[in-house]
Amino acid sequence: MLSIKNVSFTYDSGTPALENVSIEIKEGEFLCIVGHNGSGKSTLAKMLNGLLLPTEGTVEVAGMDTSDDSKLLDIRRLVGIVFQNPDNQIVTTVVREDVAFGPENLGIPTDEMIIRVDEALKAVGMENYADSAPHMLSGGQKQRIAIAGMLAMQPKVLVLDEATAMLDPYGRRDILSIVRELHDNKGITVVMITQYMEEALGADRVIVMNSGHVQMEGTPQEIFDRGDELRSIGLDVPAAVELRELIKKNGIADLGNAVTLEEIASGLCQSLLKN
Repeated sequence: MLSIKNVSFTYDSGTPALENVSIEIKEGEFLCIVGHNGSGKSTLAKMLNGLLLPTEGTVEVAGMDTSDDSKLLDIRRLVGIVFQNPDNQIVTTVVREDVAFGPENLGIPTDEMIIRVDEALKAVGMENYADSAPHMLSGGQKQRIAIAGMLAMQPKVLVLDEATAMLDPYGRRDILSIVRELHDNKGITVVMITQYMEEALGADRVIVMNSGHVQMEGTPQEIFDRGDELRSIGLDVPAAVELRELIKKNGIADLGNAVTLEEIASGLCQSLLKN
């Protein structure tokens, strides 16, 4: 679906952000890209629909090169990005109008646009706020509206660039739940860019960025089994994995590659029953 080949990027200031990065993203995949500030992950996110173009290498979406101006509109129909601050994506004073802004710019007929807006608001649980003023909503609700605005354009790929960074834990949980439901029920390809390691637990694959390079790649279990390496580059492991390591270190039980509290509880129960 998305092909990133030997991509490097340097900002006009001369600051290098990416160096020789290659990633293939499959249709229907839930990919999580993690890394600390300055690792290059947000620069990479902006390349997925042509907001930024590589200094070297190529980015292709469904076979279309993002550097081809004639394909840019088609690429942005396929790939929608939700950014960290929802206020930067809200452009009108009524929720319904804001969600309709993207489809309207794509020239979608009015009757179809109304259906898309209603379906998008329902998908994020905001149908009762259709006539509300966006500035009166909470941060989590605004982010839902930003996601709805992308969904109304019916993208094949949804990119979330630190989309939960400004939310409290409850808001992050709600947005994650919505995104996972969209992935599971609608088959949308999801690329989640985040610093929160817990958000990677439900991904099909995790890529760890460090200093503009791909440092690690694998399933969540494979990545979080390398806790010492993650810590060496300024990242951490989810709290459940830290608990698993503590349980093993103290000789209580070896819980294998458990990465969730549920898996740890189940493993502990099985260990106690054996003993």
